[in-house]
Amino acid sequence: MAHLIETIYESSVEEAIDRLKTSHSLIVERAIAAQKKIGTNGESWGAELKRLEISLPAGQVLVGKTSEKFVEVINILATTERTISSLCWLKKQHPNAFLKECHSSTSDNVEGNDIVLVSPETGKVLVRCEVTDVTSNNAGQNGKEKKDIKNLGCEKLVPNDGTTRYIATSYEFSKALTSEKRKWSAMHYRYILHETEFADQTVLLEVVSG
Repeated sequence: MAHLIETIYESSVEEAIDRLKTSHSLIVERAIAAQKKIGTNGESWGAELKRLEISLPAGQVLVGKTSEKFVEVINILATTERTISSLCWLKKQHPNAFLKECHSSTSDNVEGNDIVLVSPETGKVLVRCEVTDVTSNNAGQNGKEKKDIKNLGCEKLVPNDGTTRYIATSYEFSKALTSEKRKWSAMHYRYILHETEFADQTVLLEVVSG
């Protein structure tokens, strides 16, 4: 099944960033144009906007769909923006790493992670990262943290295997996840918070053993 932005496999990090940025721009251009179709009928404004579809340039760069609901495009673009910011930040930490996979418009990928970086020489996994744009300041929102921790292979313990694991998310959700008020004594992991300098204020939370 096609995705709004298709998965990237086996790529340099630089090329992946460039392709994601270009695809993002193509979709944003169509989304902005589609805003002219937003109705002004107050009685049905929400229902109409929820069903508004955007025509998309499928086949160009990573764009995989011919159309998508406006509200879904907003959600996916927000996550894509965090994915791009995460890749830019990770590139500085691992300048020689190679991108094994990057899923910017799929969720809860049971086969892998949103971002996986490997050593180009040995193929060893250097980084696993789950990306989310949760806007809530509640750590338990939608059980997202538990899903990400599980997908990172840290459900019962944080593996000591030389792979660095991150949850990349919004500034507000990162503050909720790292709050001192949480019951850390009952948890087997902690976070090291890494802020980025990007406009979307993406934060990468490094998962470490508690």
